Order: sequence, then structure tokens, then C-alpha cells
Amino acid sequence: MKISVSLGDRSYPIAVSDSYRSLPAWLAPLGLPAQGWVVSHRRLLRRHGTGLLGPLRRAGWSLQVLSVPESESSKSFAMAERIVSHLSRNATMRVPALLAFGGGVVGDLTGFVAAIFRRGVPYVQLPTTLLAQVDSAIGGKVGVDLPHGKNLIGAFYQPRFVCNNVSLLHTLPLRQRQSGLAEVIKYGVIADSTLFAFLEDHLSACLRLEPRAVRVMVERSCSIKARMVSQDERETRALRTHLNFGHTLGHALEAATGYRRWTHGEAIAIGMCAAAHLSVELGLLPDGGFQRLTRLIDAAGLPRQADGVSREAVARALRYDKKFIHGRPRWVLPSRIGRVIVTEDVPGPLVDRVLSRYLR
Repeated sequence: MKISVSLGDRSYPIAVSDSYRSLPAWLAPLGLPAQGWVVSHRRLLRRHGTGLLGPLRRAGWSLQVLSVPESESSKSFAMAERIVSHLSRNATMRVPALLAFGGGVVGDLTGFVAAIFRRGVPYVQLPTTLLAQVDSAIGGKVGVDLPHGKNLIGAFYQPRFVCNNVSLLHTLPLRQRQSGLAEVIKYGVIADSTLFAFLEDHLSACLRLEPRAVRVMVERSCSIKARMVSQDERETRALRTHLNFGHTLGHALEAATGYRRWTHGEAIAIGMCAAAHLSVELGLLPDGGFQRLTRLIDAAGLPRQADGVSREAVARALRYDKKFIHGRPRWVLPSRIGRVIVTEDVPGPLVDRVLSRYLR
């Protein structure tokens, strides 16, 4: 299946497949340079590198490999500089293509390097985690973290192609499956009540990554994000901002704990619960919708509150977040399952009171 992100001459397809056998044929019409680097992790390359590199090399691609550590700390200026320095020493006069083969860290880092090296070189997203396949590999938000805030340095720089090989998902540990599922839950809340109901009815199949469940989660989530990015690439119309549901507090939690305590999806799950609670307190979301969300997050094995975290550190991280506008955080709040609003008009004392329920 192919899904299109429609951005004029920067449009690109998202392929959902179960192998990389067709990848050379999909890339051929794009006019990409058939030489470059695959940015990935050593362990991932040992396990799945042959399945990716074999078809491309047989089709005439000349590819080298650059490995980075499997850690959020790889999404840093230091790592980006290391990669750029390597490329500048080895790319000679040829324009390389970069292939991001990994999860969200690899995708964000590789896209950022592609955006800044030689004022922009083409890159391809080959996401290998559920979270990256349904969310971070799509839409061209690339960047690196700073110690006090997530994704504070970056750009909008679209890939030329996204290939979701869903067969790789079966190797994910449970915690990574749960982390990706948090983003799928997000899509249900912001845009698709039918998807949300599917998750409620088939959660065990989703966690086991049964084929039909995987296809529903990946294809539906990609379709939603592709539509929002196509209509609002740079968040100028607030539509793409809907994708930040749960991320206001979630990103602050990640930054406040040095990106080491929670996976991205776990932090977002806590953020979604807090945002939905705010929405109930403001009279926007019926309590039944809040209960459905928290039941699903519980059933998915995701956290609903952050124990042992400094409220002061979270408050500082909120102020540094990109969504902190006009001196106030911007919240994405559900009004029902399948619809959200974006607002800065949430009283500070209410935020403090609700967050005290989630920061213990």
C-alpha cells in the first residue's frame, strides 16, 4: 500500500510493505543519487542489514554504513557534527543520499544532517520501530535535542520516500511496542474514533503485532499524519498542531529526566492523560471520554503518572518547549474521542492543580 504526502514538487509516498525487495524499484523514479550512507545502529545492521542492503546493492547502489549509539543521546549537536564531518571528508564532489535505518532517533538525526549538509541532500526514511513508522518518520520534522529541551534545534525538511517494512516490527521488545502504541492511541483521540474503538476491541492483537492489527495501526496512522502534513506542513494553520496531543507535558518529562527514564511513548501517555484531565476540568471533554482513554492506556501497559520527578524541572522544561508561546504553554485538548482543540487559554492555577495529580 502507498500513501501520499501531497506537498507539490516535494510530495512523496509512504510505502507499507513486508520486505525491502521492491525498494530499488520504488526509488528508481525519484532521481536519487545511487550512492551514499545508511545511518543506523550496529545491532540493527547485524540483524536486518542484509535484507536492506542486498536489494539496493544488487540494483547498483553504492552504500556505506555509519553507525550511531542506540540512545536518545545520539540526537545531539555533537553526533550531527560527527556525521557531517565524516560526510565532508568522504563525499568528495558527489551529492550523497542518506538512508535513515532505525527508530525515531536515527530518523530525526539523519534528516537533520541531510537538511544542513551542503544546504540539503536527499534522504530516505526506513523506520524500524512502530513509533517511527506511524509518526516520526513522516512529515519532515528533523532535529536534535538540547539538554534543557527536546527538538529545539531543527528544520522542516521532507524525505524523498518513506518505506515502512512492517515485518521488522515483530523483533521489537514489548516496551517498544507499547511505546509505539501510545502514538497510535494519540491518532485515535485526535482524528479517528473508529481507530480508537479498534484499539479498544483488539488491544491484545495490537500488542502481539498480529498482521491485520499491524496493518490497521500503521496504515491508518500514516494516512492521518499524511493528510495533516499535506494541509499544514509548518503548523501555520494549527491543524498539524493536533499531532502534539500529549506532547506538551510529555516532552517536558523527557527533558526533565535527561531523556533516560521513559520512552517517548511512555512520556506521551502521561501527557495525554494530563491533557485529557485538563479538558474535563474545563468542561470540554465528557468524563466518559476521559475514562475510555485512561482504560486503554492502562490496558496497553503504559504509565499514567510520573512518580519521583521534580516539578520544578518539569516547569522549567515546559518554558523551553517550542509550544510555549506568548508566555504560556499551548495545549492540545480533546473535546471527544476523535476531535481536539488547540488553546493557550488554560489558567495557570488549573494547570498546576492538575499536574500535581500526575507528577508525584
